[in-house]
Amino acid sequence: MHFQSLTEDDLRSSPPWWHDRNLAADFWRDGETRSAVAIDGGEIVAAGAIWLSRVHDARFWVDIVVHPEMRRQGIGTAILRHLATLRSRDIPFAARGYVDEEKMLFADARGAVTTQIVPPARVDLSTRTSLRSHAQVQAVAGIDRSRIEAAHAAMYQWTHETWSPVRPGFETALNEGLWDVLDVDASAAVVDDQGRVSALALVYRDTDPPLIVAETTTRHQAEGEHLVEGSIRRAMAILAHRGLTNVDFDGHVSDPHFLPALSRLRPSGRWFRIVEIPAP
Repeated sequence: MHFQSLTEDDLRSSPPWWHDRNLAADFWRDGETRSAVAIDGGEIVAAGAIWLSRVHDARFWVDIVVHPEMRRQGIGTAILRHLATLRSRDIPFAARGYVDEEKMLFADARGAVTTQIVPPARVDLSTRTSLRSHAQVQAVAGIDRSRIEAAHAAMYQWTHETWSPVRPGFETALNEGLWDVLDVDASAAVVDDQGRVSALALVYRDTDPPLIVAETTTRHQAEGEHLVEGSIRRAMAILAHRGLTNVDFDGHVSDPHFLPALSRLRPSGRWFRIVEIPAP
């Protein structure tokens, strides 16, 4: 068995067993984005990719897939070792997935340590009445875009600082394309008496059902839980008025104002893990 760069030709003729994976040609962005295939008997038996996020740079994301008939033969571990030699920096790997996915079992076997948990996310919009409203909540549509982008970056930075710190200049990558997918009429913000955006409930319309991301813009925000509840309730009300019945959320068990609000909404679904894997 030997390894070689994953090419555009490989992608065009890729087998169905890797179609649901995050694979692209080697160096698809730059030296921080690498990919390879494992060849045995003239056939591709595994593929893998590593990449540094444009927002975070403490770990390389990794995704590996092995031919279903050749699993548990050490091929996944071998391509992981090969990918480790392609790293531009000596930092660990990271992976993510639902707790019962096979790829997470592979990560665990490689010594993975959980860095974050994403709770079940599907919510019935009728449960919004379990949240408190707040008088200072308003639509994002009426707020200058630069203020929303700054608030979005502030919210993102502090909610990740203890487990996945952002890289310098992350704001540009984080907000890139934001306005193409953001539902500005359903998205909500709390603006205080000094005109500061203190909480957000951003509604993304590029998923089905829509996705809400909500938190305060600072960790120690006064009345943080109430502000987040009010923002989420307004966003959910707008979606319900349109005739929708469900919404998904994206957040972490470590988000101190979001998680209590989510718990009131009685979400359903699967638990999701983010893990760090030591480089072999």
